[in-house]
Amino acid sequence: MMRRANGRWMAMVTLAALVAAPVGGWGATFDLANCQGEFGLRLAYGSATSKASVNLYTLLPRWGLFFLRPGKISPFGVSFVLEGIFSVADAENTGAEIGFTPMVKVSARLLPGVMAFIEGGAGIIAESFNSPAVAHTFNFTPQIGAGVDIALTSRLALTAAYRFRHSSNAGIYDRNPAFNVNFVQAGLTYFY
Repeated sequence: MMRRANGRWMAMVTLAALVAAPVGGWGATFDLANCQGEFGLRLAYGSATSKASVNLYTLLPRWGLFFLRPGKISPFGVSFVLEGIFSVADAENTGAEIGFTPMVKVSARLLPGVMAFIEGGAGIIAESFNSPAVAHTFNFTPQIGAGVDIALTSRLALTAAYRFRHSSNAGIYDRNPAFNVNFVQAGLTYFY
């Protein structure tokens, strides 16, 4: 019941932000000609796909550098992003996660004020909550996702995204249950 209510809350916040974006955002266009990278903060809600009941409430601070800016030479952009993970876990007992993930982000300008992206990478995470889905504290986290950046100003964007994350110990120990999570994310990204 709580998972459904939290999922609805996150969906309503994301929908409200997307509906409100045209007032201040879709009139804006990205000006990334002199940008070297990005930094931002996303809030995420995640729900485990396994039979184990685990809900994650996550902060994802991010920093990235462009290898290729979207619109400069091609309509696509490529950047390296380093993302931190700070989660509170609601499982059989309350716990936490902390870690980081290096990722590659590929973005494409859809409209002057809207960029779509896909991103993926693999990081490490320490998980300290009791659940049959998580056998060990130290795990690896390959993940992939997609989303949109909607311009609020020439350099500031509202970000909405989805991400799938797998967490396991990569066979280091005999017991290695898979812990998969679907995340819904919303946040702000500043291009500098």
